[in-house]
Amino acid sequence: MIVRHEFSRRVSRLALFALVLVVCTGCNVNGPQSTAEELGQDLNTQGFGRQFPAAPNNEFTFGPGDTLILNVADTPEFSAPHVVRADGRITIPLINDVTAAGLTTTQLAQKLKTLIALYVNDPQVTVSVGAVVSKAFFVGVQDPQQGALRLRKIPYRGDVVLMDVMTGIPMGQFNDTTAVKIIRGDPRRPVIYTINAKRMVMYGETGGNLQVRPDDIILVPPSILGHLNIWLTGLTAPFQGLFRVTSTAVRLDRQIDILTGDVQYQRGRYGGGYGYTP
Repeated sequence: MIVRHEFSRRVSRLALFALVLVVCTGCNVNGPQSTAEELGQDLNTQGFGRQFPAAPNNEFTFGPGDTLILNVADTPEFSAPHVVRADGRITIPLINDVTAAGLTTTQLAQKLKTLIALYVNDPQVTVSVGAVVSKAFFVGVQDPQQGALRLRKIPYRGDVVLMDVMTGIPMGQFNDTTAVKIIRGDPRRPVIYTINAKRMVMYGETGGNLQVRPDDIILVPPSILGHLNIWLTGLTAPFQGLFRVTSTAVRLDRQIDILTGDVQYQRGRYGGGYGYTP
């Protein structure tokens, strides 16, 4: 008895130590107080963590997959649309590879003008935006039936405000639209706005109808009723699984009776008199 008691105490201590270690490790990975030394050179130190971050003033910058339109006046040899490759570059005749990702239209035009000037006297270069596929934002809504946070990636087409996003979110009893959050991620200084979207709709208070930026996270938390529904769903989930198994077993049994020509089935064993012959 003494040996067993001592063994149980040691196991409890080890379990407690492991729990504390996991909690402390989790605290050090993310958040303003974290040094995240365990991430080494992989640590994100700028913005959302993109390889080609956006400009500080939120001006459009090209990213992989985007199409840009290069036009050099009176020089059709250089004028053409280009798709930014996964490595962030485009290929231009005579000049070869040029990095375009992470640059604004003005920056890229100036860069190309310098390079094209080696072949054309005083070139007039303009760069415009074609198709955009690299920019997106994220919308998270908690599923009241499953209790899981469903996060969707929405393509960013420019000039998107919060109300545009809310048109695709049910403003029902399970979602707390009085506390919608717009989260702008940053390794050290994330910005979080909490906005009463319900008052925007009902009373026209559009002060919180902010411009949505690429990589924004828009989170719609569950209401009190939504939390209760999630809790009840989790409580009844095992029974729902048992009901599905039982229903499947009944259907399988019925199919076996049909295939084997069971007499009881022919006499209406499952109700409704299916296949009954007097």
